[in-house]
Amino acid sequence: MAEQLRHRLPHGPQAPARARRALEALRGILTPEALSELRLLVSELVTNAVRHGRPVRADDGVELLVRVRGGTARVEVVDGGRGFVPPDTPPDLATLGGWGLVVVDRLADRWGVDGGARTRVWLEFDLHGGRGPERPRVLTGVPSV
Repeated sequence: MAEQLRHRLPHGPQAPARARRALEALRGILTPEALSELRLLVSELVTNAVRHGRPVRADDGVELLVRVRGGTARVEVVDGGRGFVPPDTPPDLATLGGWGLVVVDRLADRWGVDGGARTRVWLEFDLHGGRGPERPRVLTGVPSV
């Protein structure tokens, strides 16, 4: 089984909600629990893309790609930023923001950042089973937060 969806979202505050609605196309393919977690992860990545990425052109948006193949969902969010290195420590507990990638790191099975002319943040979410406390996190070229 392989399913894919691709959406171009406006670069603005409505993008995370539109991304969550786009995931409804995966209802019936994913369990309700997996869809809920994927909604949260996508919301965090799209919010970061809007807050920290910059559109290259006025009509440029945030690109969302989700592929479900076998037992894995892969999400890619692309924006006009030039990449970043995630912090290696979580934000101060008194801080209101900065927790999105901590959530991604805790829930995704693998994730990373590809920089260049545009920023691509990707994650993989294993649909069967799960990481569990004994299974280590695998990050590609990105320090753990």
